[in-house]
Amino acid sequence: MIRMGLDGSTKCSGWCIFDDDKLLHHGKIIADKNLEWRERVVYMMNQVAILIKKYKVEELCVELPVKTIANVNTLEQLFSLHGAILGVASALHIKFTPVNVNTWRKELGLLVDIPKGTKDKRSILKERSVKLANKLYDLDLIWKSKTSKDNDDDISDAILIAHTVIHK
Repeated sequence: MIRMGLDGSTKCSGWCIFDDDKLLHHGKIIADKNLEWRERVVYMMNQVAILIKKYKVEELCVELPVKTIANVNTLEQLFSLHGAILGVASALHIKFTPVNVNTWRKELGLLVDIPKGTKDKRSILKERSVKLANKLYDLDLIWKSKTSKDNDDDISDAILIAHTVIHK
């Protein structure tokens, strides 16, 4: 089965393609930061549709937006993106598999040994995601620092989202 993993964002979405349990391709979709967020959602969906058609994707594995994000604008954008992804999957007759962020992170052991009260839990999890994807699939994804624009955590998250679905 051809599966696409997707870690969606309106600015940079990581994606990957698996054939059964073999990782074939991965990358990022980067939207122009000068576009209004709704225009970025449309751009992302057009790019996702191109990838789905190119690789003949049969299942789309997508991380659910986190409902506890404090910024209402970010929440609105992520849920709009999620709805658009669902719409593309439906229109192209692709199986849609939503994955809870804490579910895949827990199943892969990424949540272990993070002390309570840690202020930068997100960066720790992103770095762990890159390291795990590199280890599991013999990749060279980049993690420089929590503020680096060169980090490949969007790609590693997409890979690990799909990996979790494949290995259930």
